[in-house]
Amino acid sequence: MSKRQKGSDQIRGAAPQMAGDTSIGSPDRERIAQRAYELYQARGGSDGQADDDWFAAEQELRNGGRRDGES
Repeated sequence: MSKRQKGSDQIRGAAPQMAGDTSIGSPDRERIAQRAYELYQARGGSDGQADDDWFAAEQELRNGGRRDGES
């Protein structure tokens, strides 16, 4: 094996871990997607607010079902 091949093998084997993994302690994607769809339906199914629905669903689930500003 040449030095060049050995070096590239070392680089491949030294890949950093995925940064920003927030899966621990966060609602799972399935629950967020389900709640976002419920919000979409509650708005009458109008398009153009998918991000808003997703972020609202994510926030609700993180806050135990409460929206921001609710106590």
